[in-house]
Amino acid sequence: MDKLEPRYQRARVFMLRDILSKVDPKAGHAALMRSGVFPPDRNEKAMVEVYLKDREFPKEPLSFTELCTFNTWFSMYPEKICGIEKLSTSRDFPLTIEGDRKWVESTLEHALGNGKLILDLPGQWYIDYFDPSDQEFLVIYRYEDFHITLYSQGADYNLQIHKGDFILDNINYLLIEDANKHIISFMQAHLKPHNPESILEMEALALEIEFQLKEL
Repeated sequence: MDKLEPRYQRARVFMLRDILSKVDPKAGHAALMRSGVFPPDRNEKAMVEVYLKDREFPKEPLSFTELCTFNTWFSMYPEKICGIEKLSTSRDFPLTIEGDRKWVESTLEHALGNGKLILDLPGQWYIDYFDPSDQEFLVIYRYEDFHITLYSQGADYNLQIHKGDFILDNINYLLIEDANKHIISFMQAHLKPHNPESILEMEALALEIEFQLKEL
């Protein structure tokens, strides 16, 4: 079931409460789950599916309180997190977010529809499509006959790299930052080469301006 479904998220919250009622509250994974994050060795979706089969959950849209419970909103929209989630050894703060100011500003900008994404696009690469109002995350990058598509697919992200009509890569990533690393690496390897003649023309123009300034 799609993680955007209200039933899925209600089952997820119910499961977290159920598990936390049965484990040692001092345990490290208990502190993590109180933050709405599953330990890396647990398959969240598989566990939620078990609870979905066991009982019925309402299909109505989630309330504001439900969205704020156990990190539900970020469970539904992980691409909205302004950085990378990392586990810590702290019992009180088991989860940290690593990200600089640029990451935060870029995430907020593209959420507001200002056309910016987390990625700084190198060279002549550009964003061909992105609509933050869409429920499903989808972005398409282009350069010459290359185009790269990244979209959310349930709990993970599908990355496709095309050259014309040919698919060069078709990979699923659990984390969007891993997909972005692949994208940046590919983009940097496929940039428009510098034109030596243009560089010489610019250098000649710079020298001419320098001589004119000296004569003033």
